[in-house]
Amino acid sequence: MSFYEIRAEEKNYFHFQHREILTTLTHFHSSVELLFVESGEIESTIDGEKQILRAGEASFADGFSVHSYAPIQKTFGFVLVGAKEDFQACFSAFGEKVPPKFFHFENFRLLSTLCELCAKNRKNPIGRYESFAGSIKIITGEIAENTEFIHRKTDKQYSLVCEILRYASEHLNGELSLLTLAKRFGYSHEYLSRFLHRYLSESWCAYVNRLRVRKADDLLKASPHLSVLEIAYACGFDSPNTFYRAYKKEFGAPPRRNL
Repeated sequence: MSFYEIRAEEKNYFHFQHREILTTLTHFHSSVELLFVESGEIESTIDGEKQILRAGEASFADGFSVHSYAPIQKTFGFVLVGAKEDFQACFSAFGEKVPPKFFHFENFRLLSTLCELCAKNRKNPIGRYESFAGSIKIITGEIAENTEFIHRKTDKQYSLVCEILRYASEHLNGELSLLTLAKRFGYSHEYLSRFLHRYLSESWCAYVNRLRVRKADDLLKASPHLSVLEIAYACGFDSPNTFYRAYKKEFGAPPRRNL
């Protein structure tokens, strides 16, 4: 598993769904992502800023923002993800301004209508995309009616954290200690530890173990000819015990295959 969502980079990619909002681990992509909470309570973290969202509240993750969601209680709402360029035409109408990271939004009837409209064109990709593009304009306009848009923040830290996370996902079987990263990216061990914890809301070691164990789970399902031990080493674990502990912590049970 990579926390860089490659699928969100596909041409004309979009996702618009009304569903239960489950725990979504730290991830990023170039697409814009909006979350509208209809019921329940959830902690949304975007670029290191945390906010508890309840019914009638929403969050906005701009392209390459690092974000995650953690439900505090059962939460339902709408998730909308689309290519940055599809939103850009709307944002340019507001002087290149964008919604704030957190804002109020209560027009769920509108979201439901538009979501159903997009779903009707399941067998017509062009029609689905056109419906979604139109929905973006309507939703952006509705947000602007009740929310003051702000100027985009250009922060080099955003690109740094994305670069580090992408590097980790591409080098799972290599050395990914903070000392190694400090040498690779030219920062001190102490600075990277504080910096990454702000964006990840967990230690770097815990993040890397989660990344590796999810990759291992993918391999367990896709590569039946490989043993658990082979998969554990291929994903960067230095011993079967370390892998088993990390796997059980993440999935609640040990992997089902002999060593």
